[in-house]
Amino acid sequence: MATPRLARSPTCLSCLRRLTQPASPSPLSWTQTRSRTTKAELEDLQGIPVRLLRDIATFGRKHAIIRVKPGRMRNIWFPKGAAEYMTRQRFTEMGLTEAAIGVRDRTFGTQLLLEDESEAQQQQQQPSKSKRKEALSLPPEETRDLLTSLLPEVLVFPRIPVATTPAPPPEPVVPRSPSLAANAATSAPTPAPSASQAAAVTPIFGSVSRSDILAMIKERLLADPQGSRVALDAESLQILGLDPEHDGENRIKRLGTFEIVITPGVSADGKEIEPVTRVVQIVPEEA
Repeated sequence: MATPRLARSPTCLSCLRRLTQPASPSPLSWTQTRSRTTKAELEDLQGIPVRLLRDIATFGRKHAIIRVKPGRMRNIWFPKGAAEYMTRQRFTEMGLTEAAIGVRDRTFGTQLLLEDESEAQQQQQQPSKSKRKEALSLPPEETRDLLTSLLPEVLVFPRIPVATTPAPPPEPVVPRSPSLAANAATSAPTPAPSASQAAAVTPIFGSVSRSDILAMIKERLLADPQGSRVALDAESLQILGLDPEHDGENRIKRLGTFEIVITPGVSADGKEIEPVTRVVQIVPEEA
């Protein structure tokens, strides 16, 4: 039996260089490897084409055309009116081809679900914060005293008016000449403008909302050291005299004078504190 030869380290300089240099990548490693298609992706490419008639979470937005299982469409979506079948005739009516069929969007609506969960968690934490807020807030009786003493009778909001074209003046009435025949046609007298037409409405750029009024009220209350403890929200204020035709919901969109009612809250014994009334005046902003 031959004695095995002992391996020894190379002494040649070129051999040593080859050993120290990293080996070059094999050409086989240059080829791109394609990831395997998952089972969920295969399911998204199968089924019948349908068009969504409303937003459906984890499937897609309204009017999206995707493929779904026939059972889901037959038993759930079609009876509820959530989607419609996309037949060849329907594709032709809409001027589309099967190339318009997309892929199910599994991420659609998941952000909304996460936000709902976060809102639910925040609502669970709100009771402790509300108790702390009640401890720091000023009692409704003292709030009313501050509102009565610090708020002026009129709160002025300057706004830029929108230029409107004035209505043309009425045509003058021509008196009837005595020389005309009795049955001659004459122009009918122009009726006088009504009271609603006489009071022209001047719209403004933007609006004055309850938040704007509350911001001014809180700013005036800061004149007192206890003013920062006044707890007022949008529900504590009501704007009277709004016109649905010219104003928005809880928003003033025209020049004029309006009355507001501020409710301080309910006392410790459950009695509602008498509200405070003030006047809000929207005036043209000077250039």
